[in-house]
Amino acid sequence: MKSLSQYPQAHQLGLSLLELLVAMVLVVVLTTVAVPSFSALLETTRQESTAERLKTHLALARIEAVSRQAWITLCRTEDGEQCVSDSLSGTTQWHAALMFIDTERNRMVADSDKRLRVDRFATPVSVHWNRGDSLTYQPDGSVTGFSNGTFRIKAGQSESEHRLVISMAGRVREELD
Repeated sequence: MKSLSQYPQAHQLGLSLLELLVAMVLVVVLTTVAVPSFSALLETTRQESTAERLKTHLALARIEAVSRQAWITLCRTEDGEQCVSDSLSGTTQWHAALMFIDTERNRMVADSDKRLRVDRFATPVSVHWNRGDSLTYQPDGSVTGFSNGTFRIKAGQSESEHRLVISMAGRVREELD
């Protein structure tokens, strides 16, 4: 009679049905937990990124106004070439911002005005300004009388909101909600 050590070792070449079901359950559970968390993280990142870019534009507009001793206007644009309007009231949604030297001080791009920068905001992010379609920095770094206000930045279905509050002195304060 042969002993057990004389028989060749048998190796398992696949997964049992139970092991496969456990692995599938783990994948489903991890997916249902991770996907919503990832979506929320993505929305928060988009919101913060847009707020940071807009804050950079505001700081640059102020610096340009002081260094050039000129009026610098940041306005809402659709085509990247012209401002939508010169409205000074109402809440408007900005899809893009255009920064230019406002030589005629009318908040609209003229032939003599030099365009400095254009930026388009990501589609799932909404940017609202509560003072119409533009804001203007004066040569001393302050904003004109109707330019102090608040940008509200929100991404997708997120409940949080990022606010950039511009004072009459032209300074930007951040608020998170």
